[in-house]
Amino acid sequence: MVLGRLPTSRTHSMHPTRRDLLGLLGTVGLSTLAGCSGTTTDPQISVPTNALTDEEIRVELDGLESEASVVVRASAQSQNQQSNAKTGGQWESRARFEVGDDGTLVVGEQPPVEGTYEDADPMGLFWSKRPADAKSDQQLPPEAIFAPGEESYEVTLTAEVDGESVAEATTARRLFDPEIEERAIDHGDLVGKLFLPPGSEPAPAILHLHGAGGKPHLATARLLASRGFATLALQYFGDPDPIPDTLSEVPVEYAETAVEWLQEQNRVAGQKLGVFGFSRGGALALLLASRNENLGAVVGWVPSGVVWEGLSYGRAPADTSAWSVGGEPVPFLELADADPGPPPAPSLPYYEPALSKASDDEIATAAIPVEDADASMYLVSVTDDQRWPSARLSERVVERLDANSYSHKYRHDSHEGAGHYMRYPYLPTAGTSRNQYNVYGGSQEANARANADAWHETLAFFDDALGE
Repeated sequence: MVLGRLPTSRTHSMHPTRRDLLGLLGTVGLSTLAGCSGTTTDPQISVPTNALTDEEIRVELDGLESEASVVVRASAQSQNQQSNAKTGGQWESRARFEVGDDGTLVVGEQPPVEGTYEDADPMGLFWSKRPADAKSDQQLPPEAIFAPGEESYEVTLTAEVDGESVAEATTARRLFDPEIEERAIDHGDLVGKLFLPPGSEPAPAILHLHGAGGKPHLATARLLASRGFATLALQYFGDPDPIPDTLSEVPVEYAETAVEWLQEQNRVAGQKLGVFGFSRGGALALLLASRNENLGAVVGWVPSGVVWEGLSYGRAPADTSAWSVGGEPVPFLELADADPGPPPAPSLPYYEPALSKASDDEIATAAIPVEDADASMYLVSVTDDQRWPSARLSERVVERLDANSYSHKYRHDSHEGAGHYMRYPYLPTAGTSRNQYNVYGGSQEANARANADAWHETLAFFDDALGE
């Protein structure tokens, strides 16, 4: 392992380098609708018949009139139970291109003349969808979010010339490999689910920790398993027993028990595990790594290197730490006395003033001793985070590691203009800036770019840190 700090990255491409581990391509199939063309073949769209949802795919059109103007549309059905005429069912995107002399078009190789996204992007038609009935300049209602099916969803691509449909193809986006295995946790004190990669060979393992929403990120865990990582999606507060009801003095030892249990599984390879935490779970991941020598890789998405006051019922301040060790609350920063307004509302007013007003001694007391970890670290933050100041909180981790000449690799990527709502890539990101209760920040494009870059970099990081 190369030692020392990796460079901090500030800007990112939507098109990460593909690795063999991630190259699970579907079978390519062609679909054609009848249409008129001056070429010797009818227009057609070539796409894989299916691919994993995080897979960047090639969309190619041929058989078109040379120098024609073609509009390519993508549509998919959202399964959001709160959908109505203004938020979906049907979500759509579009882009108009000028065809070359040879009558072909590769969508990702040129920017659209106009459409629902701007730059050359193989997946622009996928993430830029919006509810079909929503105007392009209309702010979506808080309940608008694209929800795929339980296992997959279909995207239909249509090519139009002069308002007439000339070709059509459909590609299925699989949320996980159907060959992964789901196992129950045979430990009475743990709540969560274990997902194993296809096959029977041992695999590197990851403990995934959710955020303040209180529900394990099962879709993320399934996709990680599809990419070759045995993944335990652990729930650490909420229903059911025996975990705490709220994010208040959650024992760090509970997560340590999960690490021990995961190491004992016969499908887990290697002596070191990875931990992947989102938001409040990112803080727990850093706390856990600072105490546990069995972790070799730490990923935090929009995390905090400072321990904060916990949350009680209704996410009200808990008057105590979010975490405990040995039955005692971990030292923490108190949330500010704030009134963010009626929902949907940001929670940033609880955190940013408190961080700015805290003394150096107060921050030092609440800071997580990340330098005590024995693991590589990869942190992802966003600059328009409306939940808490994840960029500042992540940079504090880097500063602490710098000051202590940390001997393992570490890196912090901060995504300009993106918001707190992060998930695996290429799902439509319209509606991810807020929901009925929370404001997350960001924009459709910035959130899409952050999702894609963070996800693929996370996979590469774990593959490097945990690979044999």
